[in-house]
Amino acid sequence: MKVLFVASGNKTVGTISPFVRSQYDSLVQQGVDMALFPIVGHGFFGYLKHLASLRRVLKKDKPDIVHAHYSTCGYLATMASLGLKNKVVVSILGSFPKDNRKRKSVRYFVDHVWDATIVKSERTKKQLDREVYVIPNGVNLEQFTIIEKNKAKEMVGFESDKKYIVFVSNPARKEKNYPLAENAVDLLNDEKVVLFPVFDKTHDEVVKFMCAADVLLMTSLKEGSPNVIKEAMACNCPIVVTDVGDVHERLDGVEGCYVAKTFEPSEVAGLLKKALQFGCRTEGRKALVDQGLAVEMVAKRIIQVYNDVIS
Repeated sequence: MKVLFVASGNKTVGTISPFVRSQYDSLVQQGVDMALFPIVGHGFFGYLKHLASLRRVLKKDKPDIVHAHYSTCGYLATMASLGLKNKVVVSILGSFPKDNRKRKSVRYFVDHVWDATIVKSERTKKQLDREVYVIPNGVNLEQFTIIEKNKAKEMVGFESDKKYIVFVSNPARKEKNYPLAENAVDLLNDEKVVLFPVFDKTHDEVVKFMCAADVLLMTSLKEGSPNVIKEAMACNCPIVVTDVGDVHERLDGVEGCYVAKTFEPSEVAGLLKKALQFGCRTEGRKALVDQGLAVEMVAKRIIQVYNDVIS
């Protein structure tokens, strides 16, 4: 089986997102013949300029499957595949809280064009109201490992007498809703509690921060199946998160992890207080394995999708 990944190469020029790369590598490890087509550009027309070159690759290499990540890559892969024999599989990585043109467009392609569609949460499946595969991204448990907390604090330069709430995303991204995080931490009114944004770091660096943290806080307005939550689970880090994507399913029954019902700073602050008082590491890693979300287990589920569409 030959598979071509089509994904944004905008992370750094020509480099795909770490979680897409992780999935790619896991499929290679499962014996799939993989190739990559990164797209550098923004917006539909930024992607469209790659149409001719993608079609040349498809004609030359003749992959069995083109697996596109995000809907825009899916549209491009569809156009490039016209008249060719390859199948098109599309992973939708976000969610569709509004019944707008974007949701309607994806529904049409799910119904009439793409050979298979993968979404990351049951919530997204319900939003689309279509027959799709629900396969969250997996976590590489060899990469997201456990470092003893005090040792990790020394590694990242955290002070031993303070408690750290890490926010693993760029605060400038509006959908990550950093002002809510700031407001909630301010309500704690504790000079020993520090809100610490972590972004533009390698996976290895993020692991150290997650293991050093007293709590990971995510206040996003919308998500599909947020990788940062699963990665924090792999590090047994306590978590406070807004109710987006599949976080309820992931954290169900994991002590020391809390899901806010609202976007009110007072509620988030109350949950942060509970997580700080929890005072120890969680059993998130065990829950992740029990849910079948180690990266190699997810790779096998994706291969089954490929087999379904070419059988």
